[in-house]
Amino acid sequence: MTSSRARFRSALCALLFPGPGPAQELPLWELALGGGVLTIPEYRGSANRRTLPFPFIYPTYRGKVWRIDDDGVRGVLYSSQRTEFDFSADANTAVDSDASEARQGMPDLDPTVQIGPQLRIRLMTQPDRRRALYLNLPVRSVFEVNFDKFDHVGVTASPHFTYYNWFDLFKREWRMGLSAGLEFGDAEFHNFYYGVEPQFATETRPAYDAASGFGGTRFIASFISRTRKSWISFFARYDRLDGATFEDSPLVEQNGGFTVGFVYSRFLVRSKQTVPVNPVTNERQR
Repeated sequence: MTSSRARFRSALCALLFPGPGPAQELPLWELALGGGVLTIPEYRGSANRRTLPFPFIYPTYRGKVWRIDDDGVRGVLYSSQRTEFDFSADANTAVDSDASEARQGMPDLDPTVQIGPQLRIRLMTQPDRRRALYLNLPVRSVFEVNFDKFDHVGVTASPHFTYYNWFDLFKREWRMGLSAGLEFGDAEFHNFYYGVEPQFATETRPAYDAASGFGGTRFIASFISRTRKSWISFFARYDRLDGATFEDSPLVEQNGGFTVGFVYSRFLVRSKQTVPVNPVTNERQR
């Protein structure tokens, strides 16, 4: 009886948490050069947009701890079959107040960098179909950065689900990533973007002090394809601010906004050394 129960538990675990499947081998590091274009709101809730063409140098590094890959920059502190604990980063562009009707006369905002720990939990994977579902729980400190400053401006939390799926199109393999989640921030972070100090108040822009808490919802879709010669990425993000604690700020002009980007690059050099990579996520396996 005990042996039967043990076999049943093993079969159930294999069904709910199947392994990542046979790893493929990819170079330890690669360097690609290309270009792209990004169209983005001045900030979440802004009615003004910017389109930014840019040259693009794309490094890839698949180290045991430090990694730069299709999912950003991070340091992996712990990894098991079902969970990963890493230290990751995100970034936002600068805000030009002269280009925003709502922020006219207010100071510009420098770019921000978000750095902090993240717990990733693998909920499902189907190696034969190259599909996977993850729950991601990042908490990050936010810093305003410039050549002469690195100031702390708040803390964020962004719990979200990410689904990966591979498919063939135009004689290339593509990895689709779909994410949906919630945004939270402390009062300092929300006031960085949505607070109005008394000296900047006008008849149409009253003074405003934002509170901590819910910061809206976020949906992301990415499509990435790589061959030995080239790397292509399409990216789209949609933000909603319905129910956000700062929704009634005079700096919120609309409750929804898209960010869309495209990058094409060609690989210049790569290492001869290869490492095992998860066939679903394209992340290094330990």
